[in-house]
Amino acid sequence: MRVTLLMLGFAALIVGATSMPSQAALDPEARNGQPVLIYVYSPECGACRQFDGEVGAIYPKTNESLALPMERVLIDDWQARRHQLVECASAAVIGTPTFLQIQNCQELDRITGYSDAELFWLGLRRMMNRIHPSE
Repeated sequence: MRVTLLMLGFAALIVGATSMPSQAALDPEARNGQPVLIYVYSPECGACRQFDGEVGAIYPKTNESLALPMERVLIDDWQARRHQLVECASAAVIGTPTFLQIQNCQELDRITGYSDAELFWLGLRRMMNRIHPSE
């Protein structure tokens, strides 16, 4: 019983440490108007795991990630308001995955859910057009 409790406590520490927001996430002013893509996820979410496998690994290598860097946030942290940009969302996040495009503490766009890579990239193109309308 003690071993199980110790293991659960250790797991909670690891999850907490890996989901802590970066300094930029704590200070919206540090972003200097840079848009960000907040990826609200849950480890239990099948669609999140599918996204991670199909898109998550390659996204940081894309041109889109340069213009719209992605920050992963656990839904529990988002709903507990442990991320500074929670105040910038136009509506509550109630499911995962949810992708929020935020710039200057204003939500510009949102993708709710994930079914396949093609639809995600189409939604992301719409988000990119909000940043660079002529492209």
